[in-house]
Amino acid sequence: MSTILYREGDTVVAPATAPGVGALAVVRISGPDAISIADRIFSGATPSRAPLRTMHHGTILSVDGEPIDEVLLTVFRTPHSYTGEDSVEISCHGAPYLVRRIVDRVVAEGARLAGPGEFTRRAFRNGRIDLAQAEAVADVIQARSAGAARSALRQLHGGLSKRLQSMRHQLIDVLADVEADLDFAAEEEVPSYDREAVKATLGEVLTIIRDLIEKGERGRIVRDGVRVVIAGRPNAGKSTLFNALLEEDRAIVSEEPGTTRDVLEGEIELGGILFTLHDTAGEREEATGAIETEGIQRAKAKQKEADIVLRVADRSVALTGDEKRLARGEHDLPRHLLVFTKGDLPAGPDAAAFDDAPRASRPLTVCVPSGEGLDELRADLLRLAVGEKEAGAGKQGVAGDADVTSRRHLQALRTVERAVVSGAATVREGELLAEDLRAALNGLDEITGEGAREELLDEIFSRFCIGK
Repeated sequence: MSTILYREGDTVVAPATAPGVGALAVVRISGPDAISIADRIFSGATPSRAPLRTMHHGTILSVDGEPIDEVLLTVFRTPHSYTGEDSVEISCHGAPYLVRRIVDRVVAEGARLAGPGEFTRRAFRNGRIDLAQAEAVADVIQARSAGAARSALRQLHGGLSKRLQSMRHQLIDVLADVEADLDFAAEEEVPSYDREAVKATLGEVLTIIRDLIEKGERGRIVRDGVRVVIAGRPNAGKSTLFNALLEEDRAIVSEEPGTTRDVLEGEIELGGILFTLHDTAGEREEATGAIETEGIQRAKAKQKEADIVLRVADRSVALTGDEKRLARGEHDLPRHLLVFTKGDLPAGPDAAAFDDAPRASRPLTVCVPSGEGLDELRADLLRLAVGEKEAGAGKQGVAGDADVTSRRHLQALRTVERAVVSGAATVREGELLAEDLRAALNGLDEITGEGAREELLDEIFSRFCIGK
């Protein structure tokens, strides 16, 4: 992991838009010299005299006074900018050559290139956002589904931070009372802390923490998506089902067994959550060669990494022992879902045995040509990923309350939970209670960044793109 160069007083510059050719690009400058640099390179209005947050048309000039590009320049003054510093944003044409020349021109005037995430890091340093909100910036940029975008935006707007700050104030108030009791226990005019009130407060905090943790487990799915591996024997209809769920012909479909030799991927969105589907090689005891053998090994490896294994079985032929056990629910495989394919063919004796069973206790049958069962399958995948209640609540219900989506945040919340549980058990032991309260506060501070270590900040912001 590389350490981000961060020096107080520097003025930094970087493209704030993605690399590549485009109609427009934005170059961002931030720091104490941002506006004076703009004065020296911009021909048009004088940025240092421009009103707050105003945009001006003009030209960026080279050192020799030659025009580099016709641009729009926006001026932001401390503290009313993204970083909380004086800032300038230059909207130019999107040719990489022009962007590079403008950045080089700013560097020639004394700025340096910004490191990954340095603009957001400055926003955190200057109190514009806390660390949880800073991390949400990256999540917004990287969101790949509607649910992930909604959750990241809510965190960016302070949804999680407000709840954490409220709990922090409660814990600080309790800690102040406990420490006063410890410091002045011998002085009669200072009353002992109210143990019942402390227990009640810790109970309230614990309820909120556990709610965040529970929803955070779903939040990880909202943020990262769900990996679904489609597995089964050759010619079971895996690739046909894969194509049908994607609603496009991605996999080659053939009557010849073993057509799929490698793992194919495709993405769909269900309930605002991204599902990545993996079509794998058919599993059989005797492969026809080294390539098919490797494909089967890759299929088994993918199943170990999967959130859901969608086991596909041809209902018109005899089922294997494993398929029968899955069909009857006689297994201990978490998040495995058996689906009968080829619903347009007569059922074999094994599959037909389930025809009269209630829907909840028999495998779903799908028929790709007619579309029968596909919507039910999509609903089953969503329920398996997020639970019955959330799947039935619509798009907002699945991802609408996931304030926590980060593994780091979940780990910190579990630390807080342990400390609060311990504090509630030691409420009559002032010194032990104070220690537990401090541990809980430290856990909350890990998320919001109060007193954050530079090593932690380096690790978090190194994952950002340059320019954000």
